[in-house]
Amino acid sequence: MKKIPFNKNTVFSILLAVVVVTIINRVTPPYVDDVFNVVVSKNRTTITDIHQVRDIEMSKIVKLDHLNLAEKNRFRHPKMGDIGYSGDFFVDIDAPFLVKKPGDYVFYLGSDDGFVFSVDGKKICEWTHDRPLTTDICHVNLSAGDHTFKLVYFQGYGNAGLTMSYAFAADGTQYVAGDNSRYLEF
Repeated sequence: MKKIPFNKNTVFSILLAVVVVTIINRVTPPYVDDVFNVVVSKNRTTITDIHQVRDIEMSKIVKLDHLNLAEKNRFRHPKMGDIGYSGDFFVDIDAPFLVKKPGDYVFYLGSDDGFVFSVDGKKICEWTHDRPLTTDICHVNLSAGDHTFKLVYFQGYGNAGLTMSYAFAADGTQYVAGDNSRYLEF
């Protein structure tokens, strides 16, 4: 077995390589698959109801892979970090999806604060005002083929969060919105 000589240059080269890898890891932005375009809009005034008139100060579009945005009591994605504002913002998500198997579906909408969930322009369920993170169970019968859902959410003040999952009612297995299954494809 050949012995590797350890001198100052070898040790320095190894340390330099570790520093370079660390810097590259820190400056490379996080990346997730582009499944949903999430429009986050900061409101100028306090929001207390999902249907109130908007007075938008600024907006941004965030591309996300799934809708599980309730990390550490914040409007936060596991990889992308905080994507909302500190308070008083609206979120709009319009997304197509494909139903592979027709039938009854259950959508689980968790929100802190309010939301409205619609499929193909028909309101399925809503919570209009402030509340702690709570999940609503929303039922809808879907035909096979292309559909669109619209999810509107607001955050007033304090803790925040939005989650969405689904299940084919006869099966009951829950999938996070954005995760394809044998039933739905995003």
